[in-house]
Amino acid sequence: MYLKIIFSFIVLLFFKTNLLYALSQDISLTIMVRSTLGTEYILAKSVCKVLDRELEISHSYGGSNTLECDTRLDDSVDEIIKKIEQNQFQYAIIKKSDLFEHPSNLSLRLVLNFTAEDDYVFISNQNVDPNIIKDINFGIMNNLLEFRYLHNSFFEFSESNLIVKQKIPLHLGTLRFNEEWSNGKRRRFTEAD
Repeated sequence: MYLKIIFSFIVLLFFKTNLLYALSQDISLTIMVRSTLGTEYILAKSVCKVLDRELEISHSYGGSNTLECDTRLDDSVDEIIKKIEQNQFQYAIIKKSDLFEHPSNLSLRLVLNFTAEDDYVFISNQNVDPNIIKDINFGIMNNLLEFRYLHNSFFEFSESNLIVKQKIPLHLGTLRFNEEWSNGKRRRFTEAD
């Protein structure tokens, strides 16, 4: 008797709510890096891997969002920064020292700070939708343990050192993510009517 009541309650709850996972929209990323031989490339591929993991989990709970994540090579940091500034591409991972050698530009925004063997920054253009940046951050933080084990230089990654204020301003999506994350809204499941 009690088993029937509990089962009925679970079925009603399941049909009343639509459970979706962290990726709340379709995401398309092309992350610019300098070389396939550097840590930037490993970081870019790792970001794609954990976001793909988040997408798989989303699909297992009925989500239908898509993810296109790729890397693109450009030998020159100047060209990468120029393409991000001009909104030709939206994302790049470069060494922090390379970024700070250039004059500051108002259109660049920091998504995440990666402290590996060198310091790297995941940057974006200010015009990228803040909700997409927030989803990227949730995808990485929800799978941070897996991310840390993708490469031995990533082992020290933590919530506190990935989102750090730098000379470059944080993207609005990262700020919104940080506020929700620090307030305990870890957003694994979202209820939608």
